[in-house]
Amino acid sequence: MAKALRLLAACALFSQTLAHSRILYLVINGQQYKGFNPHAPNAITNSIGWSTSADDDGFVPPSNYSNLDIICHRDGQPAKAHAPVKAGDKIQVQWNGWPQSHKGPVLSYLAPCANTTDGCASVDKSKLSWTKIDDSSPVLLDEKGGPPGRWATDVLIAQNHTWLLGLPSDLEPGPYVLRHELIALHYANVKDGAQNYPQCVNLWVEAPGSKAATVGNEKVVIAGQKEGLPATALYKSTDPGVVIDIWTALSTYVIPGPTVAPEAKPVPVTDQRSKSAITAEGTPVVVTRATATVPLPNSKTATATAFNA
Repeated sequence: MAKALRLLAACALFSQTLAHSRILYLVINGQQYKGFNPHAPNAITNSIGWSTSADDDGFVPPSNYSNLDIICHRDGQPAKAHAPVKAGDKIQVQWNGWPQSHKGPVLSYLAPCANTTDGCASVDKSKLSWTKIDDSSPVLLDEKGGPPGRWATDVLIAQNHTWLLGLPSDLEPGPYVLRHELIALHYANVKDGAQNYPQCVNLWVEAPGSKAATVGNEKVVIAGQKEGLPATALYKSTDPGVVIDIWTALSTYVIPGPTVAPEAKPVPVTDQRSKSAITAEGTPVVVTRATATVPLPNSKTATATAFNA
């Protein structure tokens, strides 16, 4: 039986075009914000999603964990627009699909864009410092009926390929990149077989956190976190959560990457049914200086909104 399951996994790797996926949009307080579409890169000018060259909606393999492609996918480039949020908000992340065979974790990281006058629009991705705010623990929910069992990605599939993400309630105001990632483990029993699907979107945190904002010449940080990690240091190709045979019985799963920040507010797997209905198309913002934004696309005539730094 185990041999047959492995064969099915191998077939899935080569035959399932639906295996590839990306973020369609975010929903924040009922407002919908579009992600980047690699199939029509010029059609969406108000995307908050980082552009990539992954027109196959493909993945990054473990052999590229030290490559810049693991940061925000292949040739990732920052978006100009940002989705306005408040500390403590819930974000509904909508993927364009996910196959049942692609079991694995759902991971989320935040990185502040410090020392910029345009938010994250021209940030150097290699200098972003990432803090994990959600790891979908426990990733392996059960193995009823035998392996590979039920995983966090199965919960995402059951909720229309959506994951509900909670932002820390004491998040400092300012610009951030949200790095949201699925890791498919259906072929992780062979060398370089795991599949990472990192996706990045820009956020602008409007409301003050528990402390005064630190912007301009100082580093904007997540409250309580002095520094995070570069994305190229998040995983190793030999990590037990990356090299694993999910087609055999497992008693536990070791989640790759750093631990979740103590001030993070992840939405438990059991509460992923909570959703925000889409009521309108959201208006992204453009950062015009370290502490101010204007709505997109009317940036020339709109009144700037700012926080006090």
